[in-house]
Amino acid sequence: MLAAKAFYSEILPILFYLLFLKRNRGEGLGVIFFYCCASWLTENFFFNRLHIQIPGYVHDSGFTILEFTIISFFTYSSLHGKKLKYIPVLGALILYPIAIINFTKEQESFDSIPASIEAIIIISYCLLMLYEQINDPKVMFVYNTKKFWITIAFFLYFSSTLFLFIYARNFTQAEHDKYWTINNFFEILKNILICVSFIIKKSSTNPYPIEDPNLDI
Repeated sequence: MLAAKAFYSEILPILFYLLFLKRNRGEGLGVIFFYCCASWLTENFFFNRLHIQIPGYVHDSGFTILEFTIISFFTYSSLHGKKLKYIPVLGALILYPIAIINFTKEQESFDSIPASIEAIIIISYCLLMLYEQINDPKVMFVYNTKKFWITIAFFLYFSSTLFLFIYARNFTQAEHDKYWTINNFFEILKNILICVSFIIKKSSTNPYPIEDPNLDI
């Protein structure tokens, strides 16, 4: 069952972070480790195994707020430009009121509106971080950086599940079981890419950045 595999795949980043703890210190990776732990512990599959009954709207809305908070903090701490740091703050001002209102309303369906807005904002975060990483003269090869793989993991997951989140509230149970495999597949892929980030060594910075006036051509 793909849902079970997605649940157990959440454990892999946790294990790899701890196994390669020395190379994962700094760079905000502790925030991603906390995200992986929170994601695993708040999975519906986990609660079902423990026979803990939590209303679906409480679980979904609560996790949307938690997930967005963690990723926004990671984005804010990762961006170097002072003006760019205002973007995660703006994203929080947009999402929190909507997510909190949705959280206070008892409902049976998936929290499509907050989850969809969250996906759009996080996709924007990822594009912004990729742009800054690519244009950083101190980075020799962007794909050798840990943050690159984390950014790609979130970008692929949220861009692939965006339309799924938009229409999820109108799904019948049969449609949910059929189409939610998309979410499970990209959740597994996201966890694998985060594992890649935790495994690779820290990249060395370019000693001769392009903008360095002392560069001897």
